[in-house]
Amino acid sequence: MAEIVLEHVSKSFGSTRVIEDLSLTLRSGAFTVLLGPSGCGKTTLLRMIAGIGPATSGRVYMDGVDITALPPGERNVAMVFQSYAIYPTMTVRGNIEFCLKNNKVPRAERQRRVAQVARTVGLEDYLDRKPSQLSGGQRQRIALARALVKEPAVFLMDEPLSNLDAKLRTAMRSELIQLHQALGATFVYVTHDQTESMAMADHIVLMNEGKILQQGDPESIYRDPDNIFTAQFIGTPPANILPLPGSNFRLGFRPEKVRFLASEEALAYTRPGTVVTREMLGVEVLYKVRLPEGDVMVRSACFQYRAGDTVCLGVAGEDLYFFDENGLRIRSGCGELIRRLEEGTL
Repeated sequence: MAEIVLEHVSKSFGSTRVIEDLSLTLRSGAFTVLLGPSGCGKTTLLRMIAGIGPATSGRVYMDGVDITALPPGERNVAMVFQSYAIYPTMTVRGNIEFCLKNNKVPRAERQRRVAQVARTVGLEDYLDRKPSQLSGGQRQRIALARALVKEPAVFLMDEPLSNLDAKLRTAMRSELIQLHQALGATFVYVTHDQTESMAMADHIVLMNEGKILQQGDPESIYRDPDNIFTAQFIGTPPANILPLPGSNFRLGFRPEKVRFLASEEALAYTRPGTVVTREMLGVEVLYKVRLPEGDVMVRSACFQYRAGDTVCLGVAGEDLYFFDENGLRIRSGCGELIRRLEEGTL
């Protein structure tokens, strides 16, 4: 296990500044996910930690030791890439022990460590096969085993599941969670998939345009967004965001917080609407409903409505988010805004 600290790091490619003056602490032993859209700087940050894309400025520390200028091979980290980066001409065993041979680890120790990690990732029956004889999921396990056999303090993973189909991705997510629990090592995982991040992370760092917009555990980021970007990037479907009549503010709420109301009922935010679409999800239905201010998504266990039906929707005051003209969360004075909504003066 190891704590990673990035202190005022910046990264430029020519005249293009990808990350500017970013500071971040990655907790020892945590499963941290760097999340954000393509091009937001998350992989650049990972490469800074690995040493394969050094920071233009700033410092990187591991357990208090400055590793900013340390070559990649001398950092106690292992990296798993999106493309597996395995050798097709070598057997599974050859791929796993390659780095150990390079580091002149004695043969008996190599055999012990290869056998141990092969059991850990479920490859012990495939050690003498070539990667071409294995499935995509098994090839990804080879990449994981190569990282594990180094016994690093930090595992760095750059979208390692993105080349797998949906069913296999789900299975591999579960395996990675169990692997982290078993090892207790520091995991730093890059993805643009918010579902993946919510399922796996102890701690999410949400990035956009080279900046950290919010960080915290998955539940707090989902339930308590600091800005519109977070509210709409996290969640399936994302939070509904609507203009707040009579102001420059905007209103937000999660689809599952919306209720279908009888005509005599009222909540803080109550609006008439028309059902536009209906998607059956099994135990729930996802509706798109057109309100006077715009379309919203409603996730509900109420199955009775069809496209074209007139409905009345409501959201309780405690389930409403308010954002200013810059998209930042308004956290004080919300009681007055809720009161005005209830009175119909907004």
